[in-house]
Amino acid sequence: MTDATEFAADDRYEVVIIGGGPAGLQAALLLARQLRRVLVLDSNRPRHSATLEAHGFLSRDNIPPNELRAAGRASVEEYETAEIQFANVTRVSRSGDGFEIAASGVRGTPNRHVWAERVILATGLREVHPQLPSLRAYYGTHIHSCVVCDAWNRKGARIAVFGVPEAKTLAYRAGQLARIGSHVVLFASEQQVSEADAQLLRERGVIVDRREIEDVVGERADLTGIRTVDGEITPVDAAFVLNGFVANLGFLDEELRPPLTEDGFVAADNFGRTAVPNLYATGELTAPGPEVLIISAGKGARTAIAAHRDAIGF
Repeated sequence: MTDATEFAADDRYEVVIIGGGPAGLQAALLLARQLRRVLVLDSNRPRHSATLEAHGFLSRDNIPPNELRAAGRASVEEYETAEIQFANVTRVSRSGDGFEIAASGVRGTPNRHVWAERVILATGLREVHPQLPSLRAYYGTHIHSCVVCDAWNRKGARIAVFGVPEAKTLAYRAGQLARIGSHVVLFASEQQVSEADAQLLRERGVIVDRREIEDVVGERADLTGIRTVDGEITPVDAAFVLNGFVANLGFLDEELRPPLTEDGFVAADNFGRTAVPNLYATGELTAPGPEVLIISAGKGARTAIAAHRDAIGF
């Protein structure tokens, strides 16, 4: 086992943040402003890469997600104690009273082997889509995952709602969209949406369709309908899908993997502290999972403050 003394000064950090989305970058910004030496390691493969615009982020409404991230990186890099590098973290292991982090460079950046007193996990989640052959062709343009983020842009449209078999909040999503779309149809089994909830939705004008979806269909780049297993096509202009999510934790040594919640998110307190000392998790990695970007950024800020306070010791 190595410790901090075996690393060059340039490779020792007070905090390494894994993930450079809104949560990770916001955490880095606040820590840098406290003169903490911070390294952000980011794979530069965000979950929202297919999304054309990010919405609801104060002062940055309608900004493309890649531009939002670039602006965040620029803000962080203004501080002399902060560093950002594109790299895939391959292993995090215990090293003395801190952590040893190995990362492989991407797009020509160097590999890194660094030591940190504290690690903040801000890697986000991997999406698991319903198994529909053509879904990805429209994902991010006509099929969206965030109702709060994207519903306003679909006001007055014919909207479909569906999700993975284990989806739990489809009724809530359909209820949200009932005030947005001109025509909302929810495709859900009784295991996904009870008949009692379905009746409440019908009273609000939502059509509840119990048939299984075979695929989404369209003409060129435009989504035009949902095809059910009986071959019938329901015309729609847009759809909202509830995906499944998996936490990206494979790079952590077994002894460092924090417990997960029943829904598969990292178990942490309200400030991102996990059961592993000096290991934090923030953003959509923690319950309740994916939220609007400004909430993820806020969670990152709160985790940064906790890490800074823990380092002070009071």
